[in-house]
Amino acid sequence: MNVIRRENQAAYQWLTEKDPTNWTRAHMKEFPKCDMLCNNMCEAFNSAIVQARDKPVITLMEMVRNYLMSRMAKKKEELKKWNHPIGPKMMRYLEKVKLASSCCNPRFCGAKSYQVRCFDSEQYVVDLETHTCACRKWQLIGIPCMHAFSCINLMNLDVYDFVHPFYKKEAYLAAYSPVIHGINGPNMWAKTKNRPVQCPQFKKQRGRPKKARKLQYDEVRSGGRTRLRRNYVVVKCSRCGQEGHNRNGCPRRPFTQTKNPHELFRPYKKKPKNWGDQENQIRD
Repeated sequence: MNVIRRENQAAYQWLTEKDPTNWTRAHMKEFPKCDMLCNNMCEAFNSAIVQARDKPVITLMEMVRNYLMSRMAKKKEELKKWNHPIGPKMMRYLEKVKLASSCCNPRFCGAKSYQVRCFDSEQYVVDLETHTCACRKWQLIGIPCMHAFSCINLMNLDVYDFVHPFYKKEAYLAAYSPVIHGINGPNMWAKTKNRPVQCPQFKKQRGRPKKARKLQYDEVRSGGRTRLRRNYVVVKCSRCGQEGHNRNGCPRRPFTQTKNPHELFRPYKKKPKNWGDQENQIRD
């Protein structure tokens, strides 16, 4: 926070008014086992229903049901290809942690407690019995950090025993074990005496229909050319070095006398009425 205060006082004041649990990992809760600050789950679902969200209610629900039915079956088939107790994505993450743990020097303190010193002169306490590390990364995501990994490797223990059950194969199977059964078409549905549900009255709006979600004022467009937003951007003049204006609007810009604007362009001469006949005579 001291670094932010030195860089931008307005940003420091804005952050102090916010709840620290919403924007900093140091104040996050340890139960969710997730240290992400973005809403990727909502964005992924929103992109999956792009084709369905402008349809009538029954059609929309049917398209969502088909999507979830296929996804549940696909994930269960992928589970059969797992070669380890945890998923392939977590295996790749553990490989990176294993590589980073080479810069840690653990020392056994007794009672499954270790003191880990890194090459950057930082020192942390790791407890393998309570699955905790002073850096709190192990508690936040449920996967051993590089300090804990060095201690596990020192004692020749199985690293999979120290991964949270949320990432295990059993938890994955329990999440995708329910089956969404298929249903027959509308022609085979049971008839009722109630009045059928009709589509709402449609009123065509002006302009082209919008498919993309409305972005927040601080979001950057994905794909294509991006440009820097002017929020909290201080313009600095390259001529005088002062803030608040650019080179073109600098008050110290040298004055140059220009010609009369009417003299910059050649006056337009109206063509005579028989101009086309004269041109044809010349061609002949």
